[in-house]
Amino acid sequence: MIRAATPEDMPVILEIWRRAARTAPPFLPEDARQPAGETIPLRLPDCAIQVLDADGHVVGFAAMREDHLEALFVDPKAQGYGHGSELMARTMAVHDRITLRVHSRNVRAVSFYRRLGFHALDEAVDPLSGEPEILMIWSREGQCRPRASREDAPPEN
Repeated sequence: MIRAATPEDMPVILEIWRRAARTAPPFLPEDARQPAGETIPLRLPDCAIQVLDADGHVVGFAAMREDHLEALFVDPKAQGYGHGSELMARTMAVHDRITLRVHSRNVRAVSFYRRLGFHALDEAVDPLSGEPEILMIWSREGQCRPRASREDAPPEN
C-alpha cells in the first residue's frame, strides 16, 4: 500500500536512504552518499513524501517537490520486486509532468527511468559530487523531448 509519510516514518525513511546509499555507485564520494539524520527535512524541503508499506513495513519512498522527484529509494533488501516501479506508477498517476536528476554514470537508474518513459533534457554537474548528471523529464502527453539544436532546426523562410 502506498500512503503519505507521517512524522513517525522519518526514522525508517532515513534508514532506507542509508542502506540504499551503501549500495550506491562507487564513483560517488562518501559524503554524497550518506544523509545526515537531522538534514533529511532540509534535503527534502517542502516535499510530499509517499511511502510503500508492505505488510506493515515501509520498504521504500518517493519524495516530490511540486513536479520534481527529489528522491526515490527502496530498501536494498526489498529491491527487485517492483517496488520502485510501483512508487513511480503512483507518482506518475497524479502528475502530468515529472522532472528528476540522475547521475550519468548510474546506468541502472538511467535505464530504469528511460523504461518508464523519461527522456534526457539537459546535462549538468552535480555540485555535491562533481559528477555529471542528467535532467530527465516525463510527461503524460509524451511531448517532452530534448530541444533541437540549431543545426537540427528546420530552415527559416
